[in-house]
Amino acid sequence: MARKHSILFGACVVAALALAGCGGEAGAMGPQGPMGPAGDPGPKGDKGDKGGDGSDGADGKDGSDGVDGRDGGARSLLFDDVGFPWTNAERHQARASTGVTVDGEHHAIGYDVILRGGQDPARPDMACDLENSPQTCFGVIVDKDYEPILDDNGEPFISAATDFASILQVEGNLFGIAHFESNPAGLYLTKLKQDASGGISAEWTRALDVAAIDGVWTTCAGSVTPWGTHLASEEYPPDARPIEQAMVDFATYDASGVKGAVTPVAKFKGYHPLTAANFDSFKSDYSPYMHGYPVEIAVDAAGRDTITKHYAMGRVALELAYVMPDRKTAYLTDDGGNVGLFMFVADRAGDLSSGTLYAARLYQTTAPGGELHADVQWIDMGHATNAEIRAHIAPPTGEPTRFSDIFEYRAPVGESCPEDFRAVRANGSAIQCLKLKPGMASAASRLETRRYAAYLGATVEFNKEEGITFDPDRNRLYLAMSDVTGSMGPQPVINHIDVAPNRCGVVYALDVAPLAGADGALISEYAAQNIYPFVSGVEMSYPDDSPYAGNSCSVNGIANPDNLTYLPGYDVLVIGEDTSKHINDAIWAVDVVDRKMTRIFTTPYGSETTSPYWYPDVNGYGYLMSVIQHPYGEGDESGVHPRDRLGDAEATGSRSWMGVIGPFPRLSLD
Repeated sequence: MARKHSILFGACVVAALALAGCGGEAGAMGPQGPMGPAGDPGPKGDKGDKGGDGSDGADGKDGSDGVDGRDGGARSLLFDDVGFPWTNAERHQARASTGVTVDGEHHAIGYDVILRGGQDPARPDMACDLENSPQTCFGVIVDKDYEPILDDNGEPFISAATDFASILQVEGNLFGIAHFESNPAGLYLTKLKQDASGGISAEWTRALDVAAIDGVWTTCAGSVTPWGTHLASEEYPPDARPIEQAMVDFATYDASGVKGAVTPVAKFKGYHPLTAANFDSFKSDYSPYMHGYPVEIAVDAAGRDTITKHYAMGRVALELAYVMPDRKTAYLTDDGGNVGLFMFVADRAGDLSSGTLYAARLYQTTAPGGELHADVQWIDMGHATNAEIRAHIAPPTGEPTRFSDIFEYRAPVGESCPEDFRAVRANGSAIQCLKLKPGMASAASRLETRRYAAYLGATVEFNKEEGITFDPDRNRLYLAMSDVTGSMGPQPVINHIDVAPNRCGVVYALDVAPLAGADGALISEYAAQNIYPFVSGVEMSYPDDSPYAGNSCSVNGIANPDNLTYLPGYDVLVIGEDTSKHINDAIWAVDVVDRKMTRIFTTPYGSETTSPYWYPDVNGYGYLMSVIQHPYGEGDESGVHPRDRLGDAEATGSRSWMGVIGPFPRLSLD
């Protein structure tokens, strides 16, 4: 536009030279004319220079190491997968792998049922005679006088809660001992016979007399010692503190909430029903500290039994005690919430009657809210003998030791304790304020084991701690935690463990190594050093129209792992379930090299797998013990209680099963 103005101004100057009057000021600029059409596009410019290389990005994190491969020429064992139970008929059955490939050779196996509850193998058709011989009916629970305890209908009580069952080889004879996770509980000795093809059956069975050890209580899992004895457990013993408060007199007891803990003992001791008339007599014959210990049963070639309750090993909600190859070190797992892990070291190999007890203190090495990786310290809880601790429970004279004789108790103010009292979280999630009374450290360590462990600073934050077994090929323990919630999450005041919840559970690994004391003396060759996850369950929510509906843990993985056993030399860890998160509980074989899982056993509706335990060489054959507890007795998440399925044509009955998976070829490494 500036250029156009200059042209007009020049024209006026020229005209002024020829005409008069052209010398006035220039007029105002006229309106802008319309824009002309766009011109043709210019030629394309040259391509710009290529940009320079950008700066290098930061290196990514290193990937985790893969699992070690199997050595060339190593032994191998692979089960045939029994498969998911798809049909209603399959969900009523006990289903086992039908074959196993050992070192490349396939062998037929199956589930060999030895006994079911309510059977007498010495009688025709195995039918019990409950009137004349109830003690030879598998599962009948007897009292201190060796008479059957009666149920609510006045009939001998037959427990459906068979738990751990063993196979013992004694001078050419075979025996089995089974214990029952009922309350009152019981022990049965069974004479076994083995045919030429490896089949195992029962010749006779009988209840064991347990009066000398005040009966047995909720006998849960178990193990076989390296010297060939059966090691039973006593789970969930009663809390002595509220019982002491309630047992002042009958009126106080009758109005209290402790009857469920006291009544089973009253039944066993012949004080049922417990009334004002017999209360004082029962009270003089009772202590809540009678139960919660390992119970060892030895059998000689003639079938005579010797039963020992090992008070020196400590009192917890004992899932099981497991003795290591040194025949001295034993691990004790503690079921429930806010529980501990314990190690007992006997004074003499093959003798559990005296020794030193240790409690684990964990130092978590991972960030709060993640997986559990931790270092383990062992805290010395002192030495004791069976006789010393038994004297607190049943003294020759005077009163049995009570909770108030061991600890002074104060209620906390918020989460704080008075001076000279220690904050303890054990036997429940609430803080307790305790002060040990003079001279009572030994009693505290064995009668109030969990509380005293917490008092000394040990970790009492595990939840649902279950089975434990040893892998001698890697010097590694495996420990099942059925439900990683509750006390394993964040807690105020005392918080050694804070991990992500897993309601399907985790099997942890613990590497073991020699442990020496401050003086340099060897404590144990087999002390756990650390803990880390090995196999984890996966929580799931299957849609209602899925064939997996009603299972809230992945059907291709573990749900609430319970009992464990390991096959030495063959890299196989066996995991049994106790779960309501699978409609049918399963037993899994896990290749510990590649972690591949194979389903090798499933149980009927509402039952629990118990007692998977490996026997590599029984007269030239191998066996995996497998027991089915309380069929149709435990609810799941399907919306239909299993007891309502007992009317199905395919139902297999509510009595427990004791049997073996096998026979395998001899798999001993000797």
